[in-house]
Amino acid sequence: MMLDDQLIRAYRSGDEGAATELFERYYQRLVELIRRQSGWRLKQAEGSMDVAQSVLRTFFDQVRNDRVAVGPDENLWPLLATITLNKVRNRGKFWQRARRDPSRVQPLEGGPDPLETGPSPDDAAALADLVERLLAPFSERRRRIIELILTGQPVNQIAAEVGISERTVFNTRQAAAKILEQVLLSQ
Repeated sequence: MMLDDQLIRAYRSGDEGAATELFERYYQRLVELIRRQSGWRLKQAEGSMDVAQSVLRTFFDQVRNDRVAVGPDENLWPLLATITLNKVRNRGKFWQRARRDPSRVQPLEGGPDPLETGPSPDDAAALADLVERLLAPFSERRRRIIELILTGQPVNQIAAEVGISERTVFNTRQAAAKILEQVLLSQ
């Protein structure tokens, strides 16, 4: 397993796999921190996942512009936690301003957000159908890769399990995304 400073150097040199590994390493911890630190107004107005993605977008912008330095024995968690807490505080202030009362926000559909609470049985069935349509054009090996991607396995573990290169995993993910886009546009 690569250290955080090694992943940052790899990302700066153009390795998108390093960004993916950093994302997978810290994303879930960020979501949990945001859920614990968010006030009710922020929770009502924005999802924890949205804020976590914003934190990581800010972090990767800082890395790209050489504003992040991590020593060989350090990890990124203190920096990411600081960015997160600042972002939660600032987003909370934003939603407290007079014209942004979250109680005035109307959800697009009735009921809770399935990204925050998990899918309903109907959503799960629709997703299973969509995944089956997505996987239809692929070989058995590529189907296995996509299934592992969908379960959240890291790229390096998928490559090791299937016996392929990490580049093949990335190429398969891109091909699946194109087919998914076509399937969604045809509906």
